[in-house]
Formats: sequence, C-alpha cells, structure tokens
Amino acid sequence: MLQHLPDSECEQLVKNLVIPPRPEILVAIREAQLAEEPDFPYIASLINSDLALSMAMLKTVNSPFFQLTQKITSIDQAMQLLGLRNICNLLEGQLLRQTLSGDIAAEHEARMSYFWETSVQIAMISAQIASNVHGISAEEAYTFGLFRNSGKAIMAARFNTYMDTMTRGERMSRQEYIALENSRHQSNHHVVGYLLSRTWYLPESMQLAILNHNDLKLFEQAMYGEWHHVCTLIAIASLAEHILKMHVHQFEHPEWRRIEPLLLNHLALKLEEFEDMVDKVSLF
Repeated sequence: MLQHLPDSECEQLVKNLVIPPRPEILVAIREAQLAEEPDFPYIASLINSDLALSMAMLKTVNSPFFQLTQKITSIDQAMQLLGLRNICNLLEGQLLRQTLSGDIAAEHEARMSYFWETSVQIAMISAQIASNVHGISAEEAYTFGLFRNSGKAIMAARFNTYMDTMTRGERMSRQEYIALENSRHQSNHHVVGYLLSRTWYLPESMQLAILNHNDLKLFEQAMYGEWHHVCTLIAIASLAEHILKMHVHQFEHPEWRRIEPLLLNHLALKLEEFEDMVDKVSLF
C-alpha cells in the first residue's frame, strides 16, 4: 500500500513520460459549474467552441444508454434533459480521450478506441452501482471508473510495445501484470495514472485509489477513515468491470472468485443483490 509517491520520484517519472496538463476548457467549465448560479448558456458555448468535442458529446448523449425518447441536437438541449453534472462527467470523459489519444500509432487506433469505449462503459456501470452503495456519489464513481486505467493510454502513447504488454497481460493476475509492466517499461499504469490524476487535480482519495487499485491487501485495512473510501472506489469499479465482461461474454478474470467476496463484503452487498445488478445494468 502506497500513501503517495515521493515528489522526487514523481519528478523523475514526469521527465520520462509526457503527462498532459488538464485541458483549459475543463478548467473553465469546472469553474463555471461551481458558481452560485451557473451560467448554462456560457457553459454550452464553451463546449460548442470545440466542434469535435461537441459532436462527440452529442453522439454519447444519443446512445442507447440514456434511453432518451427524442434525439438531442444541441448541447443546450442536452443540459436541460441530463443536467449539468451529467454533462460535465461526459465532458471529462471526452476530454480525457482526446487528450490521451493524440500520439497513438495508426495500427493501434482500433485497439485504443475499444479501450476508451470500455472505460466509459465501466464508468457508467460504476455510477449505477453507486446508487446502491452508501457514502459515494454516482458522479465520483463515474470519474474514478473513467480514470482508473488512464495510465495505460499514456503508456501506449509512450511505448511502441505497450499494446503487446496489454495483450500478454489479459489473463495474468493483477500482480503479474504489474510486474510485466515494470520489467518491460520501468513503470506501470498505476503510477502513471496517479501522476495524471495529480496533474488534473482529482481528489486525493481518487489519486490513492488509482495508485493502489490492484492491491487487494488494502481491504484488510479498510475499516476506517480515508482508506475505507479509497476501497469503496476500487470495489465499485472492479464490480463494474466484471459486469461488463459478463455482458459482452468475455472471459472471467483469473482471480475473480477470490476477489469477489472481498469486494461484496466491503460494500455490504449480498451475492444475490450483486447478481440482480448484473441483470439490470444498462449498457450502450
């Protein structure tokens, strides 16, 4: 379990990896969102100022996931129907994808497109699970689900062989995969994602969850304080990932039978309740 990474280690890693800064448009929209009376037309104008971003937002809003009865044709209309918080969550996901996808080799574009689609689906399922769990908001669960594996995208842009690492690691245990990353790339997606979360000013509990999200020993010490919240984030996203695998008929993670009881126990969920979630979850 890592409380944090020393600043000296972070500085060295930043020299070797390009950690993109938080987009200015996201900063502006977050500031506008926090105003006592948010200026909805102004926020819509910020989103509309980036044509690719606004088009991607509308595509997502009109996906089957939201089950809207009418087609949305503008950002203003989307905010009226979905609310500012949902729109900002979607915006964060689109900006994350745009920011981290710029340097991907052409032959890997299809694989990375699937990676981002999966990340958004896990984020959305996490938000649904959070509605059944005490002490965590759907918005927070969504953001963590989105950022949890973001370090993989940065490493894919930095290392030509990282896609091969991802393929090799698909059926490995969590610790085996981290060891493979460290041996081939002298870092791993936990650390790189943590650096990104610091740069983008995510809450500290989310930073720690990204840094430690494959350390199951965390759940042995998760009864109190900050670490309980960190473990809740990790547990929800892990369940969401499993639900997605079951819905798209992928293989079960090799450690799942050992991991599942830890996650359900931490969230105070019975197996039957979780199985109901698997049946009811909405995908797009």
